Amino acid sequence: MVKVAQMDLPAGYQELLDKILAYFDNQIYPTWASRYFHTTRAAKKRNVEKTYMPSAAVAWKALNPAEKADWTSASIFGTLNNYQLFLADFAYRRKNGLSLPGTPSDYHEVMGLEIQNPGGSTNVRLRRDEKDLVGPIKIEFNYLKTENALTASVPFKFVATAYYFKLGEIVTLEHTWTAPAGNVPWASVSESFGTASQKYFHLTVIWYLDAYDAIVDLDHLLITSNAVDKYRECWQYKAGRTWEYDDLYRKTGWLFTPGFRVPYFNVIYLN
Repeated sequence: MVKVAQMDLPAGYQELLDKILAYFDNQIYPTWASRYFHTTRAAKKRNVEKTYMPSAAVAWKALNPAEKADWTSASIFGTLNNYQLFLADFAYRRKNGLSLPGTPSDYHEVMGLEIQNPGGSTNVRLRRDEKDLVGPIKIEFNYLKTENALTASVPFKFVATAYYFKLGEIVTLEHTWTAPAGNVPWASVSESFGTASQKYFHLTVIWYLDAYDAIVDLDHLLITSNAVDKYRECWQYKAGRTWEYDDLYRKTGWLFTPGFRVPYFNVIYLN
């Protein structure tokens, strides 16, 4: 036998109850649950044991103002603030048994894109395409180059090609940057080209590591169009997953040669 209960609602409560019921009527799987809330002391204790945040907070409080300012400086390029960047670095280091705490760097975030050509046996290229830019165009990034063997042909470099219309014809403007020979510690590159106010309908930027047995780490890539950010990338893992990138489609995105895979391309922790 079904039990039925009758309840008298105070004045003014019926309208509120109708709104609540209407909300759940619009859900695919309406539920009303009062269980499994993580508010008990036992649940909070278990959650604390599953995270590095309490110990990271203690380590953060132990830093002096100058050290916190360094983390602030290191976090300017990306989307994380100083403490969030410190927390990401601290958690990775503790999980992997590295020394604590880490040292912030203005040249890279926690993660970066590593390019290498083992034995210099193939052509390794990284390409970024953009569209609808206005000159001048500026390309900036930080890089670290470790040479395993001398290159016999093409050094590490990038070639940027901008396309525009002139008197009804397609005209190209090309700009090349070449890295110094040998090992290069973390360094910044900033190259500008193009005519002010000139409209460019397409831009390709290709980094070359052809037949060159070397390892190059990249971070803080920034492409600007007439002093306005067009593309900003600091190569970081997203929510613990592998790095997700936009494939080349309709003149924008990334193209990897060979395809994005280890050992040629990998997003790694930069310690």
